[in-house]
Amino acid sequence: MSDLTQTKSVEKYETPIMSMDEFKIGLLEKDRIPGLLIRSDENGYYTIGVQINDNEVVKVESALEDDAIRKITYWADRVGQIQSLYNNSAPDSAPGL
Repeated sequence: MSDLTQTKSVEKYETPIMSMDEFKIGLLEKDRIPGLLIRSDENGYYTIGVQINDNEVVKVESALEDDAIRKITYWADRVGQIQSLYNNSAPDSAPGL
């Protein structure tokens, strides 16, 4: 995946942190895989995010409809890892910056 960098053997994601309200625009699936949020729009474009706390989501991927299932499966296996990465970071700095 192109948004993943390797730094001192710690994976960091260089993606925006969004508010839950901002991420919820469009159709949202959030109950199937705990912590993984999937938003789709009327054009079949999917945005995949990981909820890192009650108010914030890390956008990890975007996909067209024909590639969405593969990318959702990929990120579903990494939800806990991403949540741990961001929860262990200093509150004033986002990982990868």
